[in-house]
Amino acid sequence: MSTVLQTRLNELRFIDGIEKVEHVPYSTGDQFWVRFNHPLDLKKLTELSKKRGYTMMKFGGLPSKLPGRLVEVLWDGVNHIIAKKPNGLTKFTSSLGIEPEGVAKIATDLHGPYQIFMAMNEEGVQILYDYLGLKYVAPPPPPKPVAVPAKPAVPVAKPPTPPAPTPGVAPTSTTPSVPKPAAPATTTPTPATVPSPSSSPPQQGQAATPASPIQANAPTEKKPPTPKAD
Repeated sequence: MSTVLQTRLNELRFIDGIEKVEHVPYSTGDQFWVRFNHPLDLKKLTELSKKRGYTMMKFGGLPSKLPGRLVEVLWDGVNHIIAKKPNGLTKFTSSLGIEPEGVAKIATDLHGPYQIFMAMNEEGVQILYDYLGLKYVAPPPPPKPVAVPAKPAVPVAKPPTPPAPTPGVAPTSTTPSVPKPAAPATTTPTPATVPSPSSSPPQQGQAATPASPIQANAPTEKKPPTPKAD
């Protein structure tokens, strides 16, 4: 509840002639109801409405004449409406109980002698304050919505698009090839040839004859010493 509305409820509640003050929320908009314990001066209200550019006209003349129980079902006790320049058709439909769009309504409590002034917007509250001789204070404007900066869009990384296949060429795999470990080289040792000590280098023009391994390994025969003469 705003501070201005709370101030209105407090200052009007203790004015002589006012029975009750209510803030009535509706889906179409909040209303400000003031219940009086004495009849309102309709002539004064008509003049004050004209100064504000509005007209006060009668409402619900036909349903108000119905029997008691039926009246409570079809009529809510509203007998005057303050609207903006109503035409002849609006006045006719208003007498049938079709409510026009207005800024305030005056109703009679069906269960008591009280009259209720219903302000449906701030224009209706102004007319009410003019009638009571009070200074009207407009409510503060609603706060402006704070613009929230939009979060920067985070680019989404897309997977690389594979190249289109060339006609007549087999497609290559995009999977990286893993090199295989090289096999160790195997070398066959070559047997070394041991030359014979008794063999002599081949003479020029002759081919060297390889020594037989049997001869190379055969033991050398020693001769007995020759006896000396006396």
